[in-house]
Amino acid sequence: MKLVEFKDYKLTVPEEVWGLKTFRKLLDRDKTKDKINASKEMLFIFHFCDIRSDFQHILDKDKRIEEVKKEAGLKDSWKIDSHVQASIDLYINLSTTIIEQLYLNSLQAASDVGNYLALTKELLEERDKNGKPVIDIAKITTAIQKVPKLMSDLKEAYNQVVKEKETMENKSKGTRSFNMFEDGL
Repeated sequence: MKLVEFKDYKLTVPEEVWGLKTFRKLLDRDKTKDKINASKEMLFIFHFCDIRSDFQHILDKDKRIEEVKKEAGLKDSWKIDSHVQASIDLYINLSTTIIEQLYLNSLQAASDVGNYLALTKELLEERDKNGKPVIDIAKITTAIQKVPKLMSDLKEAYNQVVKEKETMENKSKGTRSFNMFEDGL
């Protein structure tokens, strides 16, 4: 699902998105003339949830909320309420594939490996009751040697997820028919 679009440097939300009752509640409660608050909330939801967002590298959700909120132009006092949470849940439910979930889990695992490597000083200083190192330096250096392959694999996985999402969006544009060149035949 394409949650937001940019046309002529202006943010728009496709009508088929506003047609879903969960998202429609955001629009209906917005009393501003141009519905700018609902648009900002949709922009927030996109950047908070979508794998293609530049904010997805922020794995700490509370930090990501604050960064996206600020950049989406929402007030400092703005909080995720039940309508926004329901919209987040729906967007994730409609847009997250098994491939994307696998990628997200891999990203979290890679982050955990990075956190482990960030503690090398403490790990190398740790001793058992006989004064011998608990962690062998070879384990750490072996892990470090595997990092470039891990990075490469994550980049390739990301590209595959984005390709899948774009393919799904292009094939689900309502009643629009595709010619054989657009459909990849």
